[in-house]
Amino acid sequence: MTLLSIEDLAIDAGPLSLVDGVTLDVAPGEVVALVGESGSGKSLTALAVMGLLGEGLTVGRGRVVFDDTDLTALPDSELRNLRGADLAMIFQEPVSSLNPLVPVGAQVAESLFVHDRASPVEAMKQAIDMLRRVGIPEPARRAMQLPTELSGGMCQRVMIAAALISKPRLLIADEPTTALDVTIQAQILALMRDLAAEVGTAILLITHDMGVVAELADRVCVMYGGRVVEQAPVDPLFASPRHPYTRMLLRTIPRLDEPPKGELFAIKGNVPSPRDWPEGCRFRTRCDRATDACTARPILTDGPHRIACFHPVEGME
Repeated sequence: MTLLSIEDLAIDAGPLSLVDGVTLDVAPGEVVALVGESGSGKSLTALAVMGLLGEGLTVGRGRVVFDDTDLTALPDSELRNLRGADLAMIFQEPVSSLNPLVPVGAQVAESLFVHDRASPVEAMKQAIDMLRRVGIPEPARRAMQLPTELSGGMCQRVMIAAALISKPRLLIADEPTTALDVTIQAQILALMRDLAAEVGTAILLITHDMGVVAELADRVCVMYGGRVVEQAPVDPLFASPRHPYTRMLLRTIPRLDEPPKGELFAIKGNVPSPRDWPEGCRFRTRCDRATDACTARPILTDGPHRIACFHPVEGME
């Protein structure tokens, strides 16, 4: 069974295509990680699911189907009814996402009483408990404070609490643990795992942290240049990445089981601007396996381990 199905999604900014043909599914209770460098289209894909694309951005083609409903065709009023109840998102910039004039406890509790899941008193009680669960000390006192009175890390935990409190059917987590120390990060990841296991919440996880991917994800979807280049269950992808870009991403992770040998590996060059994406495979200008064949666009293969590459890696090199 699939809860979320993104089908051939394209997101445009005028004549530019920023996301081009993204297709992926997330089942109830499943954690799918969306990974890639900045500028690959991960966050735009997530915002399209939530119906929160900014001004000037449009869905050029494709569908976002949630529980048999095409979210791209829903009016804003119906989308608002889903957000905070069935759909929730942990945003990348918590300080700018929180209302600076409203106490954080009220912001965490909002989805419960807006969607008639609890009275204001009960909603605040649950909000204080959730603030405690995400590692905020003195949660009852902190609930009365404004976001401007909290640190960036605490604001991040407030955002996570607000997203988790309603036990949504789909949670989109955009770099959820970036501002957190490792102890709190482990606590948050455990909460997200519990949510997926206990109530069947589907999680779309967006992160640069491959350690978080290895710990939390069931499947991984690798994006580059607005396109999906590889999809696989997490263990096969880490053990034997097939796309040269995925292989390079994994090589950038320092290893603790062996001493460093010279300088740390880095992928040469940078992700080009959408105005400068090359024809065909968009990674070919940074790839040491590229040939003339790569001037055509590669198509994702079928099967559990899908790749879009004319010269995939066979096993680990």
